[in-house]
Amino acid sequence: MHGRLVWVSTICLGLPLFLFALLRDIHYTKEYPGDLRNRIVGARIIGDGHSPYFYKWKEGDGLRYYDPDNFDTLKPAVMTSTPFMHRLLLPIANRPQARIAQYWLVLEYLLLAGMTIFAFYCARSGGQRLAVIAVALLFLLTNAWKCQVSHGQYYLLIAAFGMLFYASMRHQKSIGWALIGGTAAACMILIRPYAILFLIPLALSARGFSRRWLLASLIPGLLLAGWILTSSRELDLWKDYAHMLQEQLKVHQDLPHEVRHNAPDPHYRYWEGLDMSAVDDQMRHTWSPVHSENGNVFVLYRLLLHRKLSVTALGLLCMTTIIGLTALWYFLRRSSGGRDITRMAIFGFCLYMIADLFSPIYRHQYYTVQWIFPLLLAAAIWSPQRKRWYGALLIGLLLSIIHFPFVKMGNTIGEYLILLALLAISLLPGTPGKENLQPASLS
Repeated sequence: MHGRLVWVSTICLGLPLFLFALLRDIHYTKEYPGDLRNRIVGARIIGDGHSPYFYKWKEGDGLRYYDPDNFDTLKPAVMTSTPFMHRLLLPIANRPQARIAQYWLVLEYLLLAGMTIFAFYCARSGGQRLAVIAVALLFLLTNAWKCQVSHGQYYLLIAAFGMLFYASMRHQKSIGWALIGGTAAACMILIRPYAILFLIPLALSARGFSRRWLLASLIPGLLLAGWILTSSRELDLWKDYAHMLQEQLKVHQDLPHEVRHNAPDPHYRYWEGLDMSAVDDQMRHTWSPVHSENGNVFVLYRLLLHRKLSVTALGLLCMTTIIGLTALWYFLRRSSGGRDITRMAIFGFCLYMIADLFSPIYRHQYYTVQWIFPLLLAAAIWSPQRKRWYGALLIGLLLSIIHFPFVKMGNTIGEYLILLALLAISLLPGTPGKENLQPASLS
């Protein structure tokens, strides 16, 4: 009876919250998600046989390549996604921008729903399932989610591919799941190359996995790598992408960089289903302001010590942190003699996110949306023995939702608290049950 009351209360509270978030996000979509536009333009340019990374609009190019945010005095374009990410967008890239934004919002909610349902399916107890639902609902209120939706960003894809790879790890007897997991891992790496850090725990524990599953999971990555390496067109795009990153690094680190005189913005009022006057009106009457912070390590170093951290020092600190944590994880795993793939996945994703935090490129609040993957996994293995660390996770989530002007970098504090708590849950000895590769009953 008590359990039913809890679930009824959760539904009564959660449903209005979900509807509020959905209506708010529909409003955000009408405000014009600008970052989605540069991905679409980049996809169109690549689809037309050119490179987007140093493209600047000029008179006569028309609306196809028009992006109001790509008019500046910088050498690199605002298209900063990998060639692979742009190619993923090709199936919808030729639709009007207003329609693409609607598709993208639907995709974002489908991805979140899919991850939540799977985490709920993996949970074993009512408390764990309740924790999964609570994490998903609270996450809809975070500035990370609001920023992801309002900008039309793609970082939720990284979390979704991570969850898909984790699902594959739970089905090691299936070659089909191995191919799905391998495809997901390859997509993660080709969208964010240093996402390969996510696979470090798996590589160090390879002997404990099915050899057939491991070999089959390598096939998609090898095929995609072979396609890129044997195609001069793809290689040129990746070289251009690397060159663009070097130029962007100079800009973000205030290093000497080239300045150009590009064509001025023609300020089109009506284009691809958008009325920019209506967009401006939507932004003036936004439902919920979006707060964003730059949580990079180099930003915090500068704020705390009033000194600049060099790119070389930043890279060395990042490598030292990742190597040190990996060594600690390996030692603790050998000492315990166990293999918990859920905590392994959480730890691997923390390694990737540590590299993300050490990035020399300014990271905005939408980067934080990637934490939804390990947060859902942590909720699915909730244990009262680790209640202190789960309490820290809750505080981190709440700090990611609220923004008090008198609390400096509150969202960033919340993100680092989430990282610390997830590292503790994945590293510290507790009382995890034996790994169950079969889904839990939903009864």
